[in-house]
Amino acid sequence: MLAWFKSTPLKQLEVQRDRIATQVYPEPLQSLVSTPLADTLTDARLLDVIVLDFETNGLNPQVHNVLSMGWVEITNGIINLGSARHYLIRSETAITGDSAMIHHLLPEQLNKAGLDEHRAFSQLLKTMVGKIVIAHGCVIEKGFLEHYVNQHYYLSSLPILWLDTLKIEQYRSQIRSTKPDWRLASVRKCYHLPDYPAHHALMDAIATAELYLAQLHGLFGSTPAKLEVLMKASQR
Repeated sequence: MLAWFKSTPLKQLEVQRDRIATQVYPEPLQSLVSTPLADTLTDARLLDVIVLDFETNGLNPQVHNVLSMGWVEITNGIINLGSARHYLIRSETAITGDSAMIHHLLPEQLNKAGLDEHRAFSQLLKTMVGKIVIAHGCVIEKGFLEHYVNQHYYLSSLPILWLDTLKIEQYRSQIRSTKPDWRLASVRKCYHLPDYPAHHALMDAIATAELYLAQLHGLFGSTPAKLEVLMKASQR
């Protein structure tokens, strides 16, 4: 337990940033990797945040694709709905019947209304500059984002701060000695948050943003929400 509290994920990110600082990347990636990271003792409520969700046709970034992405920003502890974005992504990969049933996205929708993948990811990277990135079970979003960056910019991983509301809730539940269902909708019920339709990237991003703010209140009350605690919980 003591070793867990002594870990310093921020220092690992800073070392990674120093390693790539001499490289020149196209915008917006250059701004993203060169913007200083937040101090871990900062009250997380004061930090700019982007809450992100991807809908994909599988779990493996090597062979599957992002079908849609949605995000919303949090500024000074307030969800800014004016910042909300939802993009369908054009894909040459066939969509299976199961995927269409889950995400309610048909090939003709993606081909007609979808954005080029590069344009959508460029908009996302631009919005991420100077922000903490949050997702519920961020392994999906992180995996697909880093695969894209690796494929297009030859950067193996992004030195940015990720928070994971799923792992934060697991940390909270460890304190309370309970083991609830970790799905987003189920965790929201623990905080008496309303039901939203699932498997829609923007709705899931907004739902995660609400959950994150509820978690901050549940963990810290009116005291400062130290980023360090949230980072360590998200790294578990």
